[in-house]
Amino acid sequence: MPVSYYSITKNDLFDLFARLAEGNRVFVPYKYGDKLHFGEFDPSKESTVELGGVRQSQPFKSFLNPARERVSGKEKDGADPCTSRKNFVFAPMQGKPIIVAGVKACDLSSLILQDYVFLKGDCEDPFYTFHRNNTLIISCDCTYASETCFCIAMSGRPYPTKDFDLNLSSQGGSLIVEAGSDKGRKIVNNYKTFFKGCKAMDLAGRDSKREEVSLQIKDFIKKRETPDTTAINGNVKKNYDNLPLWQDAASTCVECGACNLVCPTCHCFLLSDEGARQKIGRTKIWDACLYKTFAKVAGNHNPRPHLYERMRNRFDKKFAFFPEVLDYFACTGCGRCIEACPGNIDIREVLKGIVTGKWNKPPHDRL
Repeated sequence: MPVSYYSITKNDLFDLFARLAEGNRVFVPYKYGDKLHFGEFDPSKESTVELGGVRQSQPFKSFLNPARERVSGKEKDGADPCTSRKNFVFAPMQGKPIIVAGVKACDLSSLILQDYVFLKGDCEDPFYTFHRNNTLIISCDCTYASETCFCIAMSGRPYPTKDFDLNLSSQGGSLIVEAGSDKGRKIVNNYKTFFKGCKAMDLAGRDSKREEVSLQIKDFIKKRETPDTTAINGNVKKNYDNLPLWQDAASTCVECGACNLVCPTCHCFLLSDEGARQKIGRTKIWDACLYKTFAKVAGNHNPRPHLYERMRNRFDKKFAFFPEVLDYFACTGCGRCIEACPGNIDIREVLKGIVTGKWNKPPHDRL
């Protein structure tokens, strides 16, 4: 399928969002201070919509695998909400599919792992499948990088190359639109008046901006001496029994689970039964491998009772297990965990320790 490029003005794009919102729930990134957060599109707040910048604080996975989701239960009349029209999980989505605009490349690259876990295992997750099929992705290039970004070290790029329906690249007063799927091309065909032709000089300008942001990230990587996937490969297993390394890495962890919850590739969950009498139901909730109770089983046995063991498990899964089974490092270099950690644990410093086999006290100058 040939690549399709178009151009659209920001005013026309917002007009398009307003029209799409008539039959969809459209989410866009809003700027609050120096952070970006997803919210439902509101024409009165267009001035705070940021379709460039860096990745949002909220990981895109929350649209496909919500942090809290009812998966079974009984209503008063005995009906199962997961098969009836009264189901509060599915009902809002049945009439209005979701469109998420502003998704960044580091989130898109996590879909390899999320799809592997929820679609390609022994059992397909019907809830994830539903959200995946009913979510249209409008991604966009990063127009600058944060000091915490290191996607290039993880074999990524600060701009999407696949797994989007439409991609937006800021170029002057307009945006270059790339259609990446049949769903994306359908939007272009249905709203042809909004989309204009794209000139070769516009694409050259886009590529120049992409290279500028890439060099910015490479500079951050160089200054921090952040190891890349080639350097990391094999070193988690090599240092698996290096207890001082893992104990020092976990020394300031407070077990809040923030790193797990903001991570675009983390996917663990627990099932909680709650309610009373006829209203009892089962809810799927995000879990975190750093919680003390994460691996706890019947009989009060815990195979990882120590915090450093849980920290080690987190890195073993991301940088050893998934490279072995999926040929994929389960870290996209988004840097969210660095910003979220109250214990000032920097994943880049831990990775340096894994590569060198020793722990150096991390600097306390992160932004």
